[in-house]
Amino acid sequence: MAEEKTEEGQKKSKLPLIIIAAVVVLALAGGGAWFFLKGDAEVDEKAKAKASALEAIPVYMPIDTLTVNLKDSRQYLQLTISLQLKNGDDSALIKLYMPQVRTRALIILASKKPEDVITSEGKLALLEELKTITEKPFTDKLEPIEILDVSLTSFIIQ
Repeated sequence: MAEEKTEEGQKKSKLPLIIIAAVVVLALAGGGAWFFLKGDAEVDEKAKAKASALEAIPVYMPIDTLTVNLKDSRQYLQLTISLQLKNGDDSALIKLYMPQVRTRALIILASKKPEDVITSEGKLALLEELKTITEKPFTDKLEPIEILDVSLTSFIIQ
């Protein structure tokens, strides 16, 4: 059955034809698998690119206006800041612990003299100090929050 007679009476085997057909089928199967796997890799790369783009979108958490009397002065400081957070999960945590965030900030602000915060360098140092105290864990069981930046929204000394 695997053999057939030619005109000259010799028997010709179908084995080479079967081998060639098998190679073609395997090549097509391999090409199809490569196509589908490559397609999945492109989808994964697109998903990763989209996720990194979403991470790049800043999450800002505004803090209500803080007003304190400045140390050794009859002047007061009215300050509004926004915290730039790494992700929305930290935003929910900040909202939950907002009274502690405000208390920490008010203690720092009340310890400043007018000359400490009137200059650009003083304002930058104040923002860095506010960032540091806000990043500290609110309880022993919590991890520190990563604050990317603290921005001034309003700054008044009167």
